[in-house]
Amino acid sequence: MKINLGKSFHSKNFKYGGYSALVTAVVIAILIAVNLVVSQIPWKADLTKNRFFSLSDQSYKTMDNIKKDVTIYALYQTGQENSLIKEILNQYAKYSDKIKIKYIDPVKNPTFAQKYTTSGQTLSTGSLIVDAGDKHKVIDSTDLVNINYDQTSGQPYADSLIVEQQVTGALLYVTSDKSSVIYNLQGHNEETVPSALSKQLSAQNFEVKDLNLLTSSVPSDAEAVMVISPKSDISQAESEKLKAYLQNGGRAIFLMDILQDELPNFQALFNSYGVELKHAVVMDGDSSHNYGDPINLIPSFGDSDIVSPLKNNNLMVVVPGAQPIEEVSIKKRTIEIDPLLTTSSNSWAKTNLQSTTQEKESGDLEGPFNVAVAITDKSSDTNIKDTKIVLISSSNLISSQVAAQIPNNVDLVMNSINWLRDQTENISIAPKSLTSDYLNITSLQVLLLSAIVVILIPLVILGMGIRVWLVRRHL
Repeated sequence: MKINLGKSFHSKNFKYGGYSALVTAVVIAILIAVNLVVSQIPWKADLTKNRFFSLSDQSYKTMDNIKKDVTIYALYQTGQENSLIKEILNQYAKYSDKIKIKYIDPVKNPTFAQKYTTSGQTLSTGSLIVDAGDKHKVIDSTDLVNINYDQTSGQPYADSLIVEQQVTGALLYVTSDKSSVIYNLQGHNEETVPSALSKQLSAQNFEVKDLNLLTSSVPSDAEAVMVISPKSDISQAESEKLKAYLQNGGRAIFLMDILQDELPNFQALFNSYGVELKHAVVMDGDSSHNYGDPINLIPSFGDSDIVSPLKNNNLMVVVPGAQPIEEVSIKKRTIEIDPLLTTSSNSWAKTNLQSTTQEKESGDLEGPFNVAVAITDKSSDTNIKDTKIVLISSSNLISSQVAAQIPNNVDLVMNSINWLRDQTENISIAPKSLTSDYLNITSLQVLLLSAIVVILIPLVILGMGIRVWLVRRHL
């Protein structure tokens, strides 16, 4: 049998085969070219749900204001760097040419960290050192993650990453020429500043000093006055000093707890700024607005800059044992009151503090209620700043036990303090959640998806194949 090679080059099979081979070669060449070009483009997209590998606007604004060189040392053994933390740190160096990242192996360089620590102190692997030459800040590895506790087993687990919070706070500290002073009111059996809040204040370059209004007025260097759960009322003389400070553009944050007896001088101060603390305990019967118990509120957020980072990141705060905050009927026209935290419509406030039931009773107040507000008293004098006050009707939200489980509570207070100082770019950065999101689907959805994958898609492919076969068979 003779084969006519010349004729075979002109057959339909050769033409179709050659065309297919040519198209395949062109497509492969295009893909290779595109990959070569794309690989040279320094562009990445963060497609994670909570923007895990992206920095916030606050961090970018902080870096825009940096005027001196800063080096961030990360203590990791060579080849054992934490990939998540490394990626976040790289974002700082990519954005600002003032920031350099260096990795130091503590095994190979055991004496490196000694100049950054006090006598006898050691830094654990994974710690960061933010050094600006004349000032430095040490961030221990344990301070880069929020620890939560499983409600069933009580076992601790890593809830969220706070690398950006800590690093940006450290950058503010080492590049700032002075510390911001907050005065903590004393003399009325107030609570001490909880450790979680104290740690965040230190990270953001705050110095906390005690203030006794019986012996002095509010010092001129006060960025704000902080009052945490006084157990007795201020005197008339103390109230006058506090009012004088506030009327002169002062700033203050009050975290008040309900007591058996009311505090009339504190109440009169709040009344003068358009609000009243009701002597009652708020309950919320909406299961999506309480944390396992009606008294542990999960309130909705308002529209203030204070809560927008928490709101935008779908985070929650828990406020145990709060009181209703109501606007008074008559207030100055210059006063603006912005709700920060609000309960659901299925909430009530128990006026009988001796009641043995959490259920709604006769005489209880109807919700919804504000349990935290931001107050601004606009100044008519251009030389005097606006007065700003944040009132939160429970200090329990930053207690050690609650803050350990709900770290966002401390962020709320830090946001409030920065708002008081007009430092909206320093509003606390939301933690990056490490909790996995699961897709919950019904049995019907499982059957539908299975039918599509197992039956419909194979049938479509089979049909396409049969069509191609029939077309080619009749060529």
